[in-house]
Amino acid sequence: VQFTMKDIDRLSRRVPVLCKVAPSVADVHVEDVHRAGGIMGILGELDRAGLIDTSVSTVHAPTMKDALDRWDIKRSKSESVRTFYRASPGGIPTQVAFSQERRYDELDTDREKGVVRDLEHAFSKDGGLAVLYGNLAQDGCIVKTAGVDASILKFSGPAHVFESQDAAVDGILGGKVVAGEIVVIIYEGPRGGPGMQEMLYPTSYLKSKGLGKACALVT
Repeated sequence: VQFTMKDIDRLSRRVPVLCKVAPSVADVHVEDVHRAGGIMGILGELDRAGLIDTSVSTVHAPTMKDALDRWDIKRSKSESVRTFYRASPGGIPTQVAFSQERRYDELDTDREKGVVRDLEHAFSKDGGLAVLYGNLAQDGCIVKTAGVDASILKFSGPAHVFESQDAAVDGILGGKVVAGEIVVIIYEGPRGGPGMQEMLYPTSYLKSKGLGKACALVT
């Protein structure tokens, strides 16, 4: 299958951001997404926006349309489906599935200001990913724009280079990174890592030090 980074960029520019979850926003978690209809709720909004082909088959329904007719809370008439999506956190540490019966009183069906938005009220009209090209990434790189505050989508400053995630963490927590700098972490790609860590620690520590909107991060 010929699918390149240019295809990712092309699709992202057409598909809006309809849902944001922590750490992109502080107070929305996966249980809140579930209460708003979960992935099927998001797919339902993409369908109403005319952005997906619902004639394709799925592993759990003859077609995507059949799946959405049953599981999209904005169109399903099933009371059992609505009960399913009202599941709330039990507050009981356990690894046993379906071991509690706590439910929210109501579903989150607010598509204007709720957790899942419709096309008209999307967080942004284009997607949460952008492909950039430049001297640092001649073959392209990915920016998760959905997780970047709008105030720093354009950023310039001196580069502070670290040769590992651990070194970057030490620099951030040790006060060596200051506002206005671009934190650059090298040798953490698929070959250099090895593997490909998410760099969650540097991101979290930048935010905890009040630098979330004052520094940029390049990995």
